[in-house]
Amino acid sequence: MKKYIIQILVIIVLVGLVVAAQVAPYGTSRLFDMLKIGKQATIRELRDFNIEDTAKIDRIFMVDKENNIVELTESEQGKWYVNEEFLAKKNNVQLLLKTLHRMRIKTPVAKAAEENILKSLATKSVKVEVYSDDDLMKTIYIGGVTQNQLGTYALLEGSNRPFVIEIPGFRGYLSSRFTTNPISWRSTRIFYYDQSQIDEIGVRIGDKPDESFKIKVKGRNEYELYGEDMKAKVFDTLAVRRFVKEFEHKYHSHFVLGKSPRQVDSVFNSSFFYRFNVKLKNDENVELSLHRNKNISQNVADNDIFTVSQLNGIINQNTWVLVQTHVFATMFKELSDFKPQF
Repeated sequence: MKKYIIQILVIIVLVGLVVAAQVAPYGTSRLFDMLKIGKQATIRELRDFNIEDTAKIDRIFMVDKENNIVELTESEQGKWYVNEEFLAKKNNVQLLLKTLHRMRIKTPVAKAAEENILKSLATKSVKVEVYSDDDLMKTIYIGGVTQNQLGTYALLEGSNRPFVIEIPGFRGYLSSRFTTNPISWRSTRIFYYDQSQIDEIGVRIGDKPDESFKIKVKGRNEYELYGEDMKAKVFDTLAVRRFVKEFEHKYHSHFVLGKSPRQVDSVFNSSFFYRFNVKLKNDENVELSLHRNKNISQNVADNDIFTVSQLNGIINQNTWVLVQTHVFATMFKELSDFKPQF
């Protein structure tokens, strides 16, 4: 008899849970959503915003309502690129992948606000498509932030139920991590090459053309040094090696944007201080020319250039950046700096 009483109580509890699930709004709990009867939406469509295995992700496509596009793709070598052209900031991509892995539902959108939030998502959201080997893993619409700035509105493709999402333990919103501004994703690295990747390095010095030089990398710790007219017969191999290693990690401060055509022409047509050209073994060429910043260095003598904090940089003759002088100071070498030391 006692056995039957226990079974009856269990059945009553289960029936009660099923009944309660029918009247509870979606998102109240995972269990209630699973117990709903006759609903087309599934628990995965409604609640699974996060991606468990982000290691499988190799492409993320983001587009906003103004058709601004950012496509992040991972190469076979594990490097991420922006719109298949520019190296991506490693930290930003890692942050985005962590966000996709850790974000969770904070709360369902209140019924009274649901219609307005859906309208907002339809007009101001960022569509995020996540792929693995060209297979679409998930599509998420990332909207604006909540009034208290501690949540982000989001909607899964195929669902009409918006939620407020968050990362547990993080106080803030997530929408800024899904920006569709390509510049925000581009790496500030200019030179990031191991000597095994380099074929030759050309250095031209604007004020001292006779001190310009070229280094050919023939093998591990094997180099050829050329001046303007001829190959150097004897030179300081260790000094050349140290110089080549300078091209492993060189960054600029930031991109220069929003300048008038007159300002752009003024910088691009100015005389260069130093020009570096790196030819890689895969036939890629990367050029950086450095120009004195007229706003802060017009009265600075050539031998006092190190007192100037910043220089204008032009990458591949088309991208204006600012560089910190001290970052590149060790690269301001002349041909005579490689004379043998006895």
